[in-house]
Amino acid sequence: MTLNEDEPMPRTSIDQKTMHRYLSEHLLGSESGLNHFKAAHHTWADTAYAKRFESLHQQVQADQDDLKRIMDQLGCTKRPMARLLAPAAKLAGHVNPFNPLRLRKLAAAQVQLDVLTGLLNAKLRMWQTMLLMLPHDPRLDQELLQDLSHRAESQISQLKALSDETWPERFAPQVHHGRKEGRP
Repeated sequence: MTLNEDEPMPRTSIDQKTMHRYLSEHLLGSESGLNHFKAAHHTWADTAYAKRFESLHQQVQADQDDLKRIMDQLGCTKRPMARLLAPAAKLAGHVNPFNPLRLRKLAAAQVQLDVLTGLLNAKLRMWQTMLLMLPHDPRLDQELLQDLSHRAESQISQLKALSDETWPERFAPQVHHGRKEGRP
């Protein structure tokens, strides 16, 4: 995102170009992240956990929509490089390189959950960083940023609970005809 050249620079002590670039890069990451959550939902689609993964996917989508609204309010416009990279970011999330076969019983499924947790932590840090900017940019909405920060913390807790509840599916030894075997 870049500043709209037709509008005057707001009176803040935040470097607007840097802030807009920062938000643009998070938006780009969220394109991929959203597809990673969709892929996780597909991985767990036929289980008792499907609704919880779908809920997380919807929550992440709502946060992305809020980020876009914040960027619009701050006068951000799409940067050419972001326009070029957005389809690749979406594809990376859609391909699901962490668990391409969408199998829950492999270590790759745990890596997928760990990556999702990392993406949520990155989003949480963005909201926390924006909260630090409140005294320096009057256009920022404290209540919204606090809500977004709490939502990210809740999403991290939800995903951690899912990971904790499902770990045996990935790591408990398989039993075949009365004998235990390790996983491939």
